[in-house]
Amino acid sequence: MKVLMATMQLDIGGAETHIVELSKALTRKGVEVIVASKGGAYVAELEEAGIRHFNVELNSKNIFSIRRAYKALERIIMEEKVDIVHAHARIPGFICGLLQKKYKFRFVTTAHWVFSTRFPFNLLTNWGDRSLAVSDDIKQYLIDNYGIKDENIRVTINGIDTEKFSDNIDYSDIAEEFCFGENKTRIIYVSRMDIDRSLAAHKLIEAVPALYKDIPNLEVVIVGGGNDFESIKKEAESVNKEIGERVVITTGGRIDINKFAASGDVFVGVSRAALEAMACKKPAIIAGNEGYIGIFDKDKLDVAIDTNFCCRGCGETTAERLKDDLLALLAPGKEQWRKELGEYALSTVEKYYSVDTMANDAIKMYISIVKERPINEVSHQELEGIEKYLSCGSGRRNVDVAISGYYGFRNSGDDSILRAIIDDLRDACPNISITVLSQRPVETAREYKVNSVDRFDFFTLWGLLKRTKLLISGGGSLIQDVTSSKSLFYYLSVIKLAKLRGAKVMLYANGIGPLTKQRNLKHVKKTLEKVDYITLREDSSMDELLKVMPKSDNCEVTADPVFNARVENGEIVDKAIKKGGIETDEKFFVISMRSWRTLDPNVVDKISQFGDWVYRKYKIKPFVIPMQRTFDRSISNDIEEHLSVPHGICRDGYSPQTMMGIIGRAEFVLGMRLHTLIYAVKMGVPGIAIDYDPKVAAVMEAIDFQYSETVDKIDVEKLCSYVDEIIENRQDLCEVIREKSENFRALAKKNTEMAIQLLRK
Repeated sequence: MKVLMATMQLDIGGAETHIVELSKALTRKGVEVIVASKGGAYVAELEEAGIRHFNVELNSKNIFSIRRAYKALERIIMEEKVDIVHAHARIPGFICGLLQKKYKFRFVTTAHWVFSTRFPFNLLTNWGDRSLAVSDDIKQYLIDNYGIKDENIRVTINGIDTEKFSDNIDYSDIAEEFCFGENKTRIIYVSRMDIDRSLAAHKLIEAVPALYKDIPNLEVVIVGGGNDFESIKKEAESVNKEIGERVVITTGGRIDINKFAASGDVFVGVSRAALEAMACKKPAIIAGNEGYIGIFDKDKLDVAIDTNFCCRGCGETTAERLKDDLLALLAPGKEQWRKELGEYALSTVEKYYSVDTMANDAIKMYISIVKERPINEVSHQELEGIEKYLSCGSGRRNVDVAISGYYGFRNSGDDSILRAIIDDLRDACPNISITVLSQRPVETAREYKVNSVDRFDFFTLWGLLKRTKLLISGGGSLIQDVTSSKSLFYYLSVIKLAKLRGAKVMLYANGIGPLTKQRNLKHVKKTLEKVDYITLREDSSMDELLKVMPKSDNCEVTADPVFNARVENGEIVDKAIKKGGIETDEKFFVISMRSWRTLDPNVVDKISQFGDWVYRKYKIKPFVIPMQRTFDRSISNDIEEHLSVPHGICRDGYSPQTMMGIIGRAEFVLGMRLHTLIYAVKMGVPGIAIDYDPKVAAVMEAIDFQYSETVDKIDVEKLCSYVDEIIENRQDLCEVIREKSENFRALAKKNTEMAIQLLRK
């Protein structure tokens, strides 16, 4: 997964430190992070951690600056193939929001603070599709002022690196730089010295003369820079002059905050700076512009966490309050109390504010937008294996995979292939974008949660394939001319169009042949030579391919995707069987037939006679199921009407998953369509084939099913003898079939592995 962090700048501040620590923590977890900002003091720390920084003018409201930033971010997002854009301030959020409208990338934000909601500033604020809020009150602010749904917000933390912030840090260099006195009682204050952030610094300096009377070895260090720094500095100089000694030290902006935090006896401040000092085992007085919590202890934990240590709504910060609390902390004989407060401060950081927790919050947000689920429903287990969410590639080709096949015709076999391909691709790469070429695009889009287009709308396909990285052609028997040359030329045309538009192409678990017409062979050869990779359903398809392309080193034999498909079980299957007329405790076998031009003219009588015989001898009910309702309903109804024994029939149709679940309960299957037999193998159930097409014979040979009758001359006695053998040896047969099914399942996974490899090359 590649994430772009976009923020205004990386000068000293709590939000900036949050971004740096988050980027480093995500990088350690395997997420590739790049950062765009105007730059600043923390760029070196990022680059030292191996994180690339792009200098982009994201800190200005000037219209020309915004335009330059827009173009720069556009280039970065496209060239770097970013999966998720994560903005951290109003201006970056606004620009990223504009870009998202054009490129439809995944866009998230973190709310570190509250902004003015008055016009026109409210129009410049974009919180993306998911948001992290650094406190509960900021989360409520997002809900109340911007109408963001609760499920799209997660409250995160200011994670602290407890190795970087520790009481063991050597601070001798800063002590020498600023001439810290020996044996001093040192108060450390850290904040950005902007007018809207520096109130506590002013109040602390105001309290110094009174503090000095009781603490003559006092030293107060004010760390930070900003637009109010000169005022702070003058105030400090004035107090020092009044006392007649340098008591207050102002440092200006610094990035080595950990050393200052470690050097103090007590810390004063808010937010991230307070937590960093607490990680160094320092007693802390939580005080800032937003309010005053005071000495942090167990009684203050809840209010501190609720306000993210920012004191919003907690009374006013005054010099008198600071003086009283500091004198209480620094009074003689309070050393043990300060030590206990420091230990509790560290334990609080370790329990509630680890960088690992902060990074996990961000990853949960990323996974939630990829999987289109509420953030807080993402489980901790889903954080494992982050490589699953690696980029399949981004940019102007914003469709990862387009799938071409016999889809949208309500054929259970082909529907199961499509379902298996989509599920396998999403398991391997959950952020993958998929578009299916379908006869019924609206129905396909709704059923499979994908984009879908009319398979014969070549004007739309022309535009789609220009934006597509990989065309998957398959599975099924697409490259054959037994059905018709028209269907062959359709699938070849889609492949040619994809290559013309610059997409990669993969034949995905195809059945090849028969190819009976010489002119068709030339077209197939010319087209398939341009295909990037070919996986085939069985060995006979490889034999057919080698006839067309004797030198073919970019192909391998795998297995039908359905062998790795999900199966419905339990109550849904129970209801389907019962609705068909079979009680759940009754034994049954499946009959699935189709019409065909060379079909035995007495097929209805023969199959119904066979069904009657099975029931009378073994008390196993016939269950008639059409695999493709449009074409198989008539013959199925005819067979059902001629059955004279108790039986069942499916009249409404079942999903492929349910169909597999039903077949898994059957004693055996009598099937004509290929995928009826493949379902049987997958479920470990014996099958008898009515062989109407070479592909059926090929698969029967591959799966070593021994029971088969030709379509033009069905021998009922042979069918009955097959059943006798199956019933007598069923347990052994099922064990053999299940073993074969597992082997085919492993081979089927290779189809997906190759597709993902093609995407990521």
